[in-house]
Amino acid sequence: MYARVDEAIDLLLNDAELRAVCLTTADKNLRRALDRRVRAGMLVSPLPGLYARGQRWLHGLTPTQRALHVLGALHELHPTWRFCGPSAAVLQGLSVSHGLLRTIHLAVSPGSGIRSSEPYCRHVIPDEEATEAGGVPVTSLLRTTFDCMRWLDFREGLAVADSALRVGGLSREELLAYVEQMRGGYRGVAQARMTAAHADGRSENGGESIARAAMWELGFAMPDLQVEVPSPFSGSGLYRVDFRWFLPDGTEVYGEHDGDEKYLNPLMNGGSPLRAMKRERKRESGLTVSHASVMRFSPADVADTAYFDWLLRYYGVPREREPLIEIPSAGGIVIPEPPEIEVVPVEAYGLE
Repeated sequence: MYARVDEAIDLLLNDAELRAVCLTTADKNLRRALDRRVRAGMLVSPLPGLYARGQRWLHGLTPTQRALHVLGALHELHPTWRFCGPSAAVLQGLSVSHGLLRTIHLAVSPGSGIRSSEPYCRHVIPDEEATEAGGVPVTSLLRTTFDCMRWLDFREGLAVADSALRVGGLSREELLAYVEQMRGGYRGVAQARMTAAHADGRSENGGESIARAAMWELGFAMPDLQVEVPSPFSGSGLYRVDFRWFLPDGTEVYGEHDGDEKYLNPLMNGGSPLRAMKRERKRESGLTVSHASVMRFSPADVADTAYFDWLLRYYGVPREREPLIEIPSAGGIVIPEPPEIEVVPVEAYGLE
């Protein structure tokens, strides 16, 4: 009997994985068997009644993929549920930080009871704001973006807004017009308006959007985005840099947002992290030939407000206005003041 149960569970798990959802079942006996496997460490249960193979869940899926598996399974259990905010955004392919995916945001019709309990958060949103993403009911792209811009902080909201322009095909003018019509009783509408005004679909990922939002909060000049720079090693080759500033003396600073994916993702690293690093060395040497400076920073650098503020000042990026946020101390670490002399370009690395 146990062999038949194991075989049935394996078949159900295989089917769920093919559909990219967590396994759900209405069979009480089967659910008890699944719960036993969770206690034994063979399966994981991200939410009550949802199941997945432990190794695949922990090591084979990204946080975004896990969220999509959960949302897809919840749709199977509750076909009438409509997702909104960050939950709708991830279903619509927008950039949502991993830390925001743990809460499930549900849209309920006016007059419905708003009983929220972890991990569910319910919001009253009219039914006319409904559409679908991959067959799952969600709020419209404009409403999803509007809610994220007003519910989330500026950095996280800009990541969603930028991707709505990049992935969803919205224009900034369209987004601003929508925000302007949403008057009366909407908490956070002023922040949504500011975020929409800064939205730019040229940002290629959420990390770049968050970095740009941090630059704005710290009062620095906004850079040009995704600028093409001629390669000195090829007559027709071009490099593309994430950010570019022109300094008052006419020199240029290139900003490069360095996430781990370009080195670790086999689809991006050319087959090995070492090959990706060599390619980056050659690329950076080409960028610095013209005596431009290359400022590299990671998501962790952006999150460290004191350090990121210092880094931008060190490379000479102009501060155009007072910071909108308090800049914390360096936590006991002494960070030297930027030099008054011209910034020395980054060393051109060897090309072997």
